[in-house]
Amino acid sequence: MKVLVTMKKGPVRDGFISADNVKLLRENFDVVFNETREEMTEEGLSAALRDGYDAVLTGWGSPFIGDAGGLRLIAHTGGSVGDIVDERTYGSGVKVISANRIYAESTAEGVLAYILSALRNIPRETSLMRESYYWKEDGLLDSVGLIGKTVGVIGVGAVAKNLIRLLTPFRVKLLLYDDYEIDTRSLGPVEAEQTTLGRVLSESDVVTVHAALTDKTRGMIGKEEFSQIRDGALFVNASRGPIIDEQALIESLKAGRFRAFLDVYEREPLPAESELRRLPNVLLMPHRAGPANDLYPAIGREIILDMIRFRDGEELKYEIRRDDALRMTRNR
Repeated sequence: MKVLVTMKKGPVRDGFISADNVKLLRENFDVVFNETREEMTEEGLSAALRDGYDAVLTGWGSPFIGDAGGLRLIAHTGGSVGDIVDERTYGSGVKVISANRIYAESTAEGVLAYILSALRNIPRETSLMRESYYWKEDGLLDSVGLIGKTVGVIGVGAVAKNLIRLLTPFRVKLLLYDDYEIDTRSLGPVEAEQTTLGRVLSESDVVTVHAALTDKTRGMIGKEEFSQIRDGALFVNASRGPIIDEQALIESLKAGRFRAFLDVYEREPLPAESELRRLPNVLLMPHRAGPANDLYPAIGREIILDMIRFRDGEELKYEIRRDDALRMTRNR
């Protein structure tokens, strides 16, 4: 089976396609690597595929594939394939696999870390300990726990389901919002209710966003929605920046009613002049919720092993089916 690795040379590819993973590829496939430090363009990939490749191994920044032509497999080391494939791709009979399941688990872990650190004021208290002779009796900051709180989840996909599993020991009450009907019984031993977006925002102590970015969800949380968030709540977004109206969030945060922890933004990297960088009630991370860097080699290996399963006619572990792919985040 002839495989083209479209990922550009550099540290990211070296993370996913480690030396051991290069060996695994070469032992099982006739593999050709993109030997440039530039991502392939749609035109460049289309031209390359005329050489009769059976599969492509792609990563972040991969060009859109569309009509897969003679390809039989698209293997993606990223999570969402929304920017890579569409209905035409699946119409050509190609199979698609990605690391979405692995990303979802790691991202959920990151979001839980964000929630706990924000509620406990860990970043600020750490800074105060470094900056001054600060001690807990000074009473400058409140410490808030997660146990028994109400958590609102907007978008109940793979990341949210993993987060719900991690939240179970905290005995939280869950308010869930999604366009699709949720089988709350499948979420495990938690108190969960699917309800309106308004209730999720107005009744939750913590609101966390996990919706995919699509034409429908772009800008879905704006001025009116932010006005519904309860006083003292924590708002977390580790999905995609454009799902919220960032300027509306900034104006709401200026009022000081609630706090936010943001991992994603309308423009990335977050511009130096962004007001978010100067607001005291927002914590910022540079799109790092997941996957954790130490997972990169394991992710690469898992995807390559699924490629081997495909070659051998076995059941795929990480297949992304058409309906799921079309609901995934599309940045373009």
